[in-house]
Amino acid sequence: MRHEKIIQSVSALEACVGKTPGPRDLKVIDFLDEEALRWISISPCLFISLASGEQNLVHATIAGGEPGFVKAGAHALIIQKESVDRPDSISQGDGWGSLFVIPSLRESLRVNGTVKEISDREITVEVAECYLHCAKAFMRSKLWQEYGPGSDVKTESGFCEQARFMVVATSDHARRADMSPKGDPAGMLLQQHDGEYWYSDRPGNRRVDGFRNILTQPQIEILALLAGSSQILRIKGEAVMYSEHQLKDRFIVAEKDPLLVIKVHPERVSLELSQALDKAKLWPPKEPALQLNPTEIWKAHMKLSKVNGLEATLAKAAVSMPGVLQTGLDWDYKNNLY
Repeated sequence: MRHEKIIQSVSALEACVGKTPGPRDLKVIDFLDEEALRWISISPCLFISLASGEQNLVHATIAGGEPGFVKAGAHALIIQKESVDRPDSISQGDGWGSLFVIPSLRESLRVNGTVKEISDREITVEVAECYLHCAKAFMRSKLWQEYGPGSDVKTESGFCEQARFMVVATSDHARRADMSPKGDPAGMLLQQHDGEYWYSDRPGNRRVDGFRNILTQPQIEILALLAGSSQILRIKGEAVMYSEHQLKDRFIVAEKDPLLVIKVHPERVSLELSQALDKAKLWPPKEPALQLNPTEIWKAHMKLSKVNGLEATLAKAAVSMPGVLQTGLDWDYKNNLY
């Protein structure tokens, strides 16, 4: 029997998942460079996290359309309201976190910022952060490789049994929103026990922005997907993180324990059809119109990063050496997936 241990501090979180490698923001830039603009120009879908009001209340939604439906410049995103599920939930001044996905690619592009302006037709977002997210969530979910005919599921528990991919929306005390992808085999991603919902954490980039957010603002919203379907499961509630809990055994994959488990006490749960996913036409996945090399994007962003210091200088020099970054990524994806 495991003794329950709740994570209530950053130090306890780092003891569980490891300290964030320094320099933490080396892959982060504060504008959209040419590589990011290319990515956005062929993405048909983005998942959005919003933080609004004095209490930084969190909301998640999806936008979708033909590849390149989002217009972008170096410092702004422009999204047509008609492409967004629940556009009326977005307000000027909201914190914005978004994840641009491209069918068939395992990596995703994060763009965070603030909702600057809303007109009758458009939402304009001022960009504060841009970086490429690692491939592990999509690799674990096999979202692009395995998909069904898209039939609707009738119950929340049935959805949990089938779901292999979801996004988790969180926010910190300063209204900085984050959208984090999660992927696992069916039945291991999201589980329902005694009226509460549980998910786990696996090895990743150790930025753990979402988990840091939960420590200061425990309200989160989850959107879970079924590959091949436009149906989603929406869960809004308060999250509690555990480094140890008896349910941790329910999330063992490849004979490896998850790093931690998260309980969500639901305030609202609903099965919905997403018009944005319909418009995005993610399945069957098509090869993108432009060729993108995620490793080169990481290298470009590291070179553009404004992070200074000895560690940053050494890291930038190391990744400039041919093959170093790709070799490291290949090793990590092979040996540290679970």
